[in-house]
Amino acid sequence: MELVAASFTTLVPAAIMSSIFAAVGIYCALEIGGYLPWMAVAAGMASSVGRLGVIVAYRRQTELRREDRDVSAAWQFRLGISTLSFAGALALLGAICFAQSAPIPQMLATSMLFGFCSGAVARGYVRPRICSAAVTLAAAPIALTAALDGGVGRLMLAAMFLAFLAGSLETIRYAYRREREQIALRNEMTLVARHDPLTSLANRFGLREAFDEVVRNHGEVPMVAVHCLDLDRFKPVNDRFGHPVGDALLRQLAARIAATVRDGDIAARIGGDEFIVVQAGIARAEEAQIFARRLVRVISAPYSIDGRSIEVGVSLGYATSPPMSVSLDTLIKAADATLYHVKRAGGGIGSSAPAPAPASTISKAVGW
Repeated sequence: MELVAASFTTLVPAAIMSSIFAAVGIYCALEIGGYLPWMAVAAGMASSVGRLGVIVAYRRQTELRREDRDVSAAWQFRLGISTLSFAGALALLGAICFAQSAPIPQMLATSMLFGFCSGAVARGYVRPRICSAAVTLAAAPIALTAALDGGVGRLMLAAMFLAFLAGSLETIRYAYRREREQIALRNEMTLVARHDPLTSLANRFGLREAFDEVVRNHGEVPMVAVHCLDLDRFKPVNDRFGHPVGDALLRQLAARIAATVRDGDIAARIGGDEFIVVQAGIARAEEAQIFARRLVRVISAPYSIDGRSIEVGVSLGYATSPPMSVSLDTLIKAADATLYHVKRAGGGIGSSAPAPAPASTISKAVGW
């Protein structure tokens, strides 16, 4: 999908190529005469307008769902049809020029062909099938027409066209493979930067970025809740069974959290045995309390690791507020303060006074 988006960055080169085609086509049509050159010019200009229109329409789609593969494929199809249509018109005009003996139209057609193919390879390799088909469609008919003359010079010119075509196809293949590798590497680095490597939950950076998205998506929904939790008696697990068992427990715990949250909620590990869950789009503070109790109950169930049954406790504090009224840092501070109070009280289910926060913030604590 990134490659499809990149193929629509060719507005200026496409506009330049269209202008050159119009100028060269009109000159050659006047020089050669007859209706066939004018047909090629008309076809080329129509496809040029279509190609430019598709690119402009794509770039103006501010609400375009580019994460949708079907949407990207539909835009790629439109661009491919218009690009291949233009390549066919260019091939027709070039073949007409090489079917004549006048040298100037042939020189102009050759220059235009090399300009189109070099531009296609330089910018269109991100869609290799379209690009390869376009340069082949543009170059092959012209090379064939040049070879039909039978002269040594024409045969050399045709061979040169075909040799450059083969080189262009290899360049497209190579550049496309490298671009895919670069995109995959960027995506992998982005994933690592936003996720905890042990649990695959969001890390601090991913949590902050996802919270901003929650605010944008749920700006009209009354409330959002931030739940801070950590484990009780987790250190003895590490001391008794070793860190590999502790890591396995954290992975299982993270899987339980991920299975409990809803679509649109955020689960993050911010360090050690500390986790944060953002509950998005709730209508009442009671919903946060119900969710907190369910989450604590799920997490507190025994864990089976290497044939051992391991139990740990969970303490949880949460804060609720309308999405646009309080920052993530304020909500975390309030939830973390309630978590601190319930842990000092020895756990259990109850509430505690939150740390100072805006009046619109409601904080509770739940322990197990």
